[in-house]
Amino acid sequence: MSRGEGIEVVEVPGGSREDLEFILDESFEGLYLRHAKRTLKEIGVVRVARSPEGPVGLIMVKAVEEKAGYVYYVAVATAHRRKGLASLLLKDALERFKAAGVEDVYASVEEDNVPSARLFLSHGFARTSFAEVAKRFGMLRAVNMYRVMMVVPGEVLLHKSI
Repeated sequence: MSRGEGIEVVEVPGGSREDLEFILDESFEGLYLRHAKRTLKEIGVVRVARSPEGPVGLIMVKAVEEKAGYVYYVAVATAHRRKGLASLLLKDALERFKAAGVEDVYASVEEDNVPSARLFLSHGFARTSFAEVAKRFGMLRAVNMYRVMMVVPGEVLLHKSI
């Protein structure tokens, strides 16, 4: 799907995101679902793929350093999966990061989440490590970045230079 097929990607300001929670309910469970819902309320930037019928996918992003951004969540409603919406949302986020002067974008995925890993890898992300982040930004900034990104055990950190 693309913007030309009736899909537009728009930013949704805080305070008007309640109608997006169903997408998270269909995409996550347990701790991830609770964290995704909390992040949806608190994060500054939520971009939504909207069809004529309403929202069908979302992406939550944040600058975690002056020149580094992080993709917190990408989620697509069950009925709209496998149509390229997650890819459309990720491309949109990367374009916006680049326009804002971000040079490095990070994301983390659960080790066994093959569809998410494929999405990011297909857009040029590669596995990285805390050591690589520390090399690039220094130890103290890397520790703070990990804290803000909330990378947890069982997740793989991915990186893309833009």
